[in-house]
Amino acid sequence: MYKMEKIVIIGGGIVGMTAAYLLAKQQKEVIVIDRKESGQATAAAAGIVCPWLSKRRNKVWYELAKDSARYYPTLIEELAQDTTLNTGYKMVGALCLREDEAKLSELEQIAASRHMEAPEIGEITQLSKAETKAKFPIVDPAFGGLFVSGGARVDGKSLVLALADAATAHGARIIRDKAQLEKQGEAITVLVGNERMLADKIILAAGAWLPELLQPLGLQAAIHPQKGQLLHLQFEGVDTSHWPVVLPPSAKSIVPFDDGRVIIGATHENEGGFDLEPTEAAIEEILEEIARFAPAVKNAKLAEIR
Repeated sequence: MYKMEKIVIIGGGIVGMTAAYLLAKQQKEVIVIDRKESGQATAAAAGIVCPWLSKRRNKVWYELAKDSARYYPTLIEELAQDTTLNTGYKMVGALCLREDEAKLSELEQIAASRHMEAPEIGEITQLSKAETKAKFPIVDPAFGGLFVSGGARVDGKSLVLALADAATAHGARIIRDKAQLEKQGEAITVLVGNERMLADKIILAAGAWLPELLQPLGLQAAIHPQKGQLLHLQFEGVDTSHWPVVLPPSAKSIVPFDDGRVIIGATHENEGGFDLEPTEAAIEEILEEIARFAPAVKNAKLAEIR
C-alpha cells in the first residue's frame, strides 16, 4: 500500500509557505506549524526582486537570488490557477539612481555582463536625468538612472496569504501554534500543544527563531534577530501603481505600491533583538536618508510603521 510522504514545516513565512504550496501540489502530506509572530520578516519586508545589480561578492548568495528571481513569474502564474487572492507581485522594473554618469555606465556593464546567464533582467536602459524624472516623478533632479525592466516588487503579507490559501486547497494543514522539537532516540518528533508528530522530513523555516527551535536538540545556528523599521507613506491623489522599485546609492530603498502607498527603509539594527516598538530616531533616519533622493517624502503622510 502506498504511504504518502509526511512533511512538517515549522514557520509560515514566505519560505515555509512556498514549500508547503509546492509540496502539497506534489501530493505530499503537508503540515505547517506557525505561531504567527508579529515580528515575522515576510509581513514587514519591502519586497524587492532585483538581485542582478548587486555588487556583493558572495557568489552563493547571488546564484540563489538570481534563480529565485527567475522562478517568481512561474510561481505567480501557478498561484493564479490555485487561488483568487492577490499575490502582491508586480513586474514594474527597477531603477538604480546615481548622480555620476560614469557610475551609471559601470552599473550598466555589470547588468550587461549578467544578462547572458540571467535574461530575466529584461531590457537594460541608461536614462538621462529628465527620463529618470519621467519614470519616477518625485526623484531629485540631480539623479540619472539605470532601468532594468525585469525588476519587480512583492507584498510579502499578500503573497503568504495567497500561498496558504493555495496550499490548503491542495490538502495542506496549517496549525497556528508553537512547535517544539524533541529527540527520542534517533527520531526527532514535533510537539504542538498535546500533539506529537513524527514526519519523514521536517523543514525548519523559522527565521530568527531558529536557534530557539534547535536548542532542545543540542544544535546551534549562527543566526540572530535584526530589527528593521520601514515607513509606509501615503501620497494622496497620486497614481504610484506603475512606479518602479528604486535603488538609490544607499542601504535604504524606495518601493512604491498601488493607491499612493510608498514604502521606504529599512533600518538594520543588530542590537534591536525581538523588540517591535517603532522609534522616532528610525523615522528621522529613514526620512533624512531618502529625502536626499526624493525630497517629497518629507511632505507625505506617514500611514504606518512596520
